[in-house]
Amino acid sequence: MLRPTLISIVLLVFSKEANAGLDRYSYLDKIGNWTIERKIDSLTKTVSCRASILSKGTWFSSRIRLNKSDEVLYPYGLSKKEETSPSTIDNVKKALKVCRTGLIYLPDLHNK
Repeated sequence: MLRPTLISIVLLVFSKEANAGLDRYSYLDKIGNWTIERKIDSLTKTVSCRASILSKGTWFSSRIRLNKSDEVLYPYGLSKKEETSPSTIDNVKKALKVCRTGLIYLPDLHNK
């Protein structure tokens, strides 16, 4: 079993990478113009991860994002001028897979 001091040191060293919002989404990583976020639901103990291109407005009305099937969604009326390269989309999908598989997210894992 890890001692509390060791856990504190690990969290301090990897604070950004180990960061996860409890009952709210928090920033984990940036891949190109995409942002990866994660939320841990304290009631159901489930992990939710999402990826989007940040913009003004709400999640559904303004953000280009990936749905639960990792398909790119464009909000109504938004042009595809923010098109992202297939390799970037592939890296975003890999990052989401890593995010969904564990509590500790290390950005370099999706590049392997």
